[in-house]
Amino acid sequence: MEPGSLILVDYTLTVKETGSVIETTVEEEAKKASIYREGEKYSPRLIYLGSKWVLESWEEELLKSEIGVERVVEIPPEKAYGFRDPNKVKTYAARRFSRPQELAPGALVEMDNKIGVVRNLSGGRVQVDFNPPLAGRTLVYRFKIVRMLEDDAEKIKHLVNRRLPEVSVDEASVEINGDTVSIRLPEKTLFSEGIQQVKKAVFEDVTSILKNIKKVCFIDVFTAPSEEQASKPAQEAETIQK
Repeated sequence: MEPGSLILVDYTLTVKETGSVIETTVEEEAKKASIYREGEKYSPRLIYLGSKWVLESWEEELLKSEIGVERVVEIPPEKAYGFRDPNKVKTYAARRFSRPQELAPGALVEMDNKIGVVRNLSGGRVQVDFNPPLAGRTLVYRFKIVRMLEDDAEKIKHLVNRRLPEVSVDEASVEINGDTVSIRLPEKTLFSEGIQQVKKAVFEDVTSILKNIKKVCFIDVFTAPSEEQASKPAQEAETIQK
């Protein structure tokens, strides 16, 4: 593997000290670890090597790996999220929070422009931990590079899927003409929340990875309902009146 490669990787991330699975791209592993989420899509993760899309120490291991070969690597705290720092655990008066009655251990809160985790509540005081959740932990990655993407159109489809997980790779239509890409998204995305920001992010991904692409066009298509579909509301209303 080389920096600049766009690859698909199956992996399972485990905390060595506890044996708990933090995340996985494999549905069977998610079910075994009791972290399976109904409706979530489990598939190989898209990674752009050399871009720091993932933990840098894991990326270094990916660069040493071969397609189709499963590996298991351990990453110590100093190469992961560092060691726990007791000075990053702060105590605040509960009245400083806008809704202190809703606080509970494990809740995420923002204080002093930092995100922390509530660890304890006692006597009107709240203990907040600003250490990274995996600080002090040794991480175990079991992974396999499924394949490396070569075709530019396929790369773009996967980049769209990265930003719009609800759009499968097969649902996006991509045409490349010189330095211009035209992307047609399914109609279900037309009114998705933040869709314009997503399109801008896709543009930035595409032009930073595919250096020959200078322009990205998004084509919105509205489809008129068939005569049969258009008549359904009227038929339903007539049925209700009867």
